[in-house]
Amino acid sequence: MLLQKIQDRTDKELLELLRQDDSEAFEVIYKKYFNRLYSHAFKMLKDKAVCKDIVQEIFVQLWTKRHTQEIQALEAYLNAITRFQVFKTIRSSRVHEDLFDAEHELPVCCTTEHHIAEKEISMVLSSGVAQLPERCQTIFTMSRVEHLSTKEIALKLAIAPKTVENQLTIALRKLRVNFADFLPAFILVLHYGLHQI
Repeated sequence: MLLQKIQDRTDKELLELLRQDDSEAFEVIYKKYFNRLYSHAFKMLKDKAVCKDIVQEIFVQLWTKRHTQEIQALEAYLNAITRFQVFKTIRSSRVHEDLFDAEHELPVCCTTEHHIAEKEISMVLSSGVAQLPERCQTIFTMSRVEHLSTKEIALKLAIAPKTVENQLTIALRKLRVNFADFLPAFILVLHYGLHQI
């Protein structure tokens, strides 16, 4: 009965219980987010064992640092950490190097510096997105900000999935060209996600 009550808690409440060493709250968080994070990592790495290790390590760190982590939004935090660990894995193993347009170190996630940089990146990218053709801008935003799949976008806009894919390709190409001297492509991907590239 107690576990059922914990399952009904909000993420904010679960985090507070976690800070109080509540193992049942941790279990609820684990069950709620493990598959989501694994799926997110697998879309990028396509390696079951590596993705499982990445997500397991994220939860280990969530527990071991429960007293010191300042987490405001649990889902956003877990998604950001997952993306960071995936890109760290890609870089360290030299897998899919074509994802990167330049050799730069990834920012340390969830530090003050990272948040400041992320705001600056967000401003620059928002400006770039605003310069895209209207349809291209709409589709890009639906994919990278609303995290809709190609099929979902096609249904919502009553267009062919191939058209959605073409528009996303155009958007990414334009943004990479426009910001080649300012941002490596992986920062663009880190901010907007790797959804249906």
